[in-house]
Amino acid sequence: NPVFSIGNQIAEVLRVHTDMDKQQIYDRCIQLLKMVEITSPEERMMDYPHQLSGGMQQRVMIAIALACNTEIIIADEPTTALDVTIQAQVLRMMRSLKEKFNTSLVMISHDLGVVAQICDKAAIMYAGSILEFGGLRDVFARPLHPYTEGLFNSIPRLDLDRERLAPIGGLMPDPSRLPPGCVFHPRCPYAEEVCRRRTPASTVVGERRVMCLMYEGVMENTMRRTHG
Repeated sequence: NPVFSIGNQIAEVLRVHTDMDKQQIYDRCIQLLKMVEITSPEERMMDYPHQLSGGMQQRVMIAIALACNTEIIIADEPTTALDVTIQAQVLRMMRSLKEKFNTSLVMISHDLGVVAQICDKAAIMYAGSILEFGGLRDVFARPLHPYTEGLFNSIPRLDLDRERLAPIGGLMPDPSRLPPGCVFHPRCPYAEEVCRRRTPASTVVGERRVMCLMYEGVMENTMRRTHG
């Protein structure tokens, strides 16, 4: 909130959710700012958001999230608008705090590089549905769903010599008018007629779950795709 000081905004969480007195709240605010590696916390308590850099603002948000010793943090695009150096610092700090306090972290991001740095498992979503879910290494090394495959094909890679990226064709559907059958079929290079009629179930494949008719064995030609 641009019209309240940093200290006031952290303290509000503690006033609402704990029975701490004024001195305890002040001490906790200082402790939280130190925890997220903000120097001179006593002085920064009086600052307003516009007096902080983007990276410091993100650190204050993390301090607010951790104020009541939460068991789970939902971080929605926490590194947006940060340069690469500050982004790396914020991610390193979040990973450290997650391990230190044994806190679960749900990271929502379009940046697969950020996901790779901090997550243990990955859920690939499209049009409101989880199309693939599994361990991070498995999903990144061998994507099973055509959408996941398309995402990785559209990202530059240093180990491949390609003149052009391979973007996913078409556009995202209107959330209020989703296509029948599989929501991804209008853009899927492997789609068959059954994909237009039938909504796939979440199918267990090894240690993963995949929402694709190819893994239900109902498509006429399931061998067209190969995994390297």
